[in-house]
Amino acid sequence: MKYLAEGTCYLFPPESQKRRDLETRLANLLSSEGYQEVVLPIVQAYDFDAPRPLRKMTDAAYKFVDYRGQVMVLRPDMTEVVANLACRELKDIPRPLRLFYSGSVFRTRRPRWAGMLESYQIGAEMVGVSAPEGDVEMLSLAAECLKTAGVLGFRMRLGHIGVMESVMDFAGMSEEQKADLRSALASRDLVQVERLIGNLGIPRVCRQFLEKILEFPDGEDILEAARHLASCDKSQQTARALSELEEIISGASARGIGDFIQLDMGLMRDLEYYTGTVFEVYTPGCGGPISGGGRYDGLLKILGRPEGAVGFALDMQQILNTLSKGNGNAGLYIGEL
Repeated sequence: MKYLAEGTCYLFPPESQKRRDLETRLANLLSSEGYQEVVLPIVQAYDFDAPRPLRKMTDAAYKFVDYRGQVMVLRPDMTEVVANLACRELKDIPRPLRLFYSGSVFRTRRPRWAGMLESYQIGAEMVGVSAPEGDVEMLSLAAECLKTAGVLGFRMRLGHIGVMESVMDFAGMSEEQKADLRSALASRDLVQVERLIGNLGIPRVCRQFLEKILEFPDGEDILEAARHLASCDKSQQTARALSELEEIISGASARGIGDFIQLDMGLMRDLEYYTGTVFEVYTPGCGGPISGGGRYDGLLKILGRPEGAVGFALDMQQILNTLSKGNGNAGLYIGEL
């Protein structure tokens, strides 16, 4: 009989001590920046009546029935737990609310590092601050965490949900077409993206922009394409989202992290409550992102307390794997996939 479940792992010396030391350094940094630690429950009740955007994550969670017959899930995501905490138990605490956490999340489908179904994270969330101020702080804090961890040569790929949503609105896409494009972009299925674009009867300027993002252009190239499209959008929706993104880029540069940022207008989340900036962090030699985050004002609105919220999480095993390149992973034993 197999004791170690597929997609989970043992962590033993020296890797276990490395993770403990790294977690301590990062926790000290986050505390020094004014973030307070919260310890979150691993088990939560499954809500059959939750709005569809919230069920997307829990539907991919490990479910079981407790002694009362209640369907429960192992925590699939930290952000939604923190958002619930902020909207309920901490609703009367003065804003901005700065929190950090550490712990495992469990997902039945996790196409990330080595197919791992359990991921250990440390992350930070800020509630009650709007863009661009909150987004700049979060990007800067994520970069500082990575530097503290000793990660070299990382790049923060930065996109904006608002820009892509405004483009889809300007193109006159149906809700079904939008959902299909979001899903294809989120999964980086460029073949599917190209097929979807080809089948849409949309304005030429929208098609040119969507085709442009498939080339992964960086910096001024993609900004110029977005500005041209914004000038054609009479609703000004694209212009407002683009202006916010440019303010965030300017603020990040003022904080000294502009050189770490690469624009990726095709970066999307397959969760509808993300509303503004989204980012993923990559480093050479690592096949998946080692960190990710973004603005999720829509989640707080769904939970009944509309306010700004932004955060990020670091994948601790991805980071340890990156730091251990060339030294082997003797302290890691993974269940067969």
